[in-house]
Amino acid sequence: MLAEGTDVAVVTLLGSLCPVTRGHISAFLEARKLLIGEEDVPVRRPARLQRFAEVVGLISLNSSSYVNRKLTSKGSNSISRSERQMLVRLAVAELPWMSTEDTEGCTLGALRSAWPHLRFTHFCMNGADDVRRHRKWTLAGPERRMLTMGRPGDTESVLQSARNAGVDLEDGTFIMGPELPDVSSSDARTALSRGDVASASAMLHPDVLAWCVEHGPWTKACSDAEVDHG
Repeated sequence: MLAEGTDVAVVTLLGSLCPVTRGHISAFLEARKLLIGEEDVPVRRPARLQRFAEVVGLISLNSSSYVNRKLTSKGSNSISRSERQMLVRLAVAELPWMSTEDTEGCTLGALRSAWPHLRFTHFCMNGADDVRRHRKWTLAGPERRMLTMGRPGDTESVLQSARNAGVDLEDGTFIMGPELPDVSSSDARTALSRGDVASASAMLHPDVLAWCVEHGPWTKACSDAEVDHG
């Protein structure tokens, strides 16, 4: 039981996640370490960012119509929102502090109602490539705190642009996390379409991989022996 007045961070991510990858989950794991203040985080913590006793991670998903259009333009098939949500739940099953929500941030009110003695702070999480493309540092502030996961080629550009825009990188409203390996859903779909289970297994949770091999629209025929059901 957390004591009255304890700070809890709520980290949310909205995306297509078709399918969810280890990279998506790694972003939450690194965000949790940074917000709690663990020592092995490979980036310096903002000086005025409070320390959080616990973190709640929540994933919401873009609509099927949006994802269908996006992937069709890339010559790829997609799966439904309900299927993507099911795969996310498989991927976070071992992480009791993570779950899904219908729209980004919609769970925050329920958390505050259920535990009024705790202080919940919401962080929207994005990748540095998306933040650079849409200049999202301009949206950050005390009421819209942002956590950006670094990406090679985009991290320094985002940090410099934020500084040029007068963003205070020490106050904890716009936070740059560590650079993570580039593990994309697109790469996972490509590996599955080649029947390259070994490469796909490095990108996908075992249960997500097993479902994609058996039911997904990208996979060449693979025998059960090739798939680690974990």
